[in-house]
Amino acid sequence: MLPLFYQKCLSSQLKKTEYLTLAIVVCLLQIHKQVSIERLATVWSYPILFESRRRNLQRFFKLPVIRIETLWFPLIEYILRTAFKNQQVLILAIDSTQWRQNNLFFISLIWSQRAIPLYWEILPSIGSSNLQEQQNLITPVLSVLEGYKIILLGGCENLVLSS
Repeated sequence: MLPLFYQKCLSSQLKKTEYLTLAIVVCLLQIHKQVSIERLATVWSYPILFESRRRNLQRFFKLPVIRIETLWFPLIEYILRTAFKNQQVLILAIDSTQWRQNNLFFISLIWSQRAIPLYWEILPSIGSSNLQEQQNLITPVLSVLEGYKIILLGGCENLVLSS
């Protein structure tokens, strides 16, 4: 299940039914390790037709509250408050990876030999990112990182210093 601080953050951001749906989806993902709405609808033991379960999940994932900024940022802020001091140096890395036909571009916090994703986008093209895409990736995270010093790492294909 979800750690206690996740439960507190998420339950304060979501309605009760939304939170329960999210908890069920996370549990199903942990057990079945597949990220497909059809697969989740198949294994979700909810006493309605498969097609209704599938539509229910689609509507859930389209809710305005199901966004990185709304659900993930409060969790990151909690981690930062509890694990780091104000004005401490944070090491961030930007990178991209190919996932099926998608070019996933992300920024992560490097901490305890792990990379914790802070924000991510799917880029419209394959290959290196440009300055605008990098700014679009970094800008939303800056509000979460306010009060900390930042070192940003990226490979030569990921950092554009000027346009």
